[in-house]
Amino acid sequence: MNRLSRKIGFAIVAIVVPVSLSTATIFAAPATTTRTTAFCTNLPSTISKVNSSLSNLQSKLTTAWNNRNAQIATNDTKWDQALAADRAKWVAQRQNEFTELQAKATTDAQKAAVQTYTTALSDAINSRESANDQARATFRDGLASLLASQQSTINSQVATFTGVVNAAEADAQSSCAATPTDTSIRTTFISAMRTARSAYNSDRKGDSGIGTQVKALAATRDAAIKANDTAFAATAKAEAAALKAAFAGTGTNVSG
Repeated sequence: MNRLSRKIGFAIVAIVVPVSLSTATIFAAPATTTRTTAFCTNLPSTISKVNSSLSNLQSKLTTAWNNRNAQIATNDTKWDQALAADRAKWVAQRQNEFTELQAKATTDAQKAAVQTYTTALSDAINSRESANDQARATFRDGLASLLASQQSTINSQVATFTGVVNAAEADAQSSCAATPTDTSIRTTFISAMRTARSAYNSDRKGDSGIGTQVKALAATRDAAIKANDTAFAATAKAEAAALKAAFAGTGTNVSG
């Protein structure tokens, strides 16, 4: 995410700096002239290059957003698929264990204890999975909100920059049409472009990014999952103890 911001900054510089350098070279000329200045002559070409750079910047931004969102979606899908496969495997393993326990129960009390244990453990597992799924969903929703807000902020900053640049272009065009011999038009234009870049850079520096917020979301998710796992472990331990008590003194080994 920070790399994207740096790329945008470099693109902004690329838009402004060539204008300043090229016009500085062109205008090593007297302060006054009776001929149309080179700046005014070359203004259509200059504007075309600047606008092309602005268009490329917006295109790169859109591509970057799309690629990032697609990558996040891909990662989430891979995680969910792997988790679903693991859970299916665990269900099969538990069912085998439950079947073995049922085979060991010979009295009504033991059969009832096994039924109680399998039901309680299954419910506890389902509750933990649901709670952990919710913790991950909350993280993902929070991340999506942060990314959308960041995208909106940067797009707004770029739009502001673009608006100032377009206004500078329009002013230069109007001035060149009115007084094409005025060499100060070039100075005013360059100043406006530099001001636009400075304002954009200031806005980007004021935007602290979302790294800290993402870490906070992850910490909250991880803490919730840890608490869910701890609660499940306590339930499983208690149910296993009750099951073993039902088989006490029989010599039958039951593991819960």
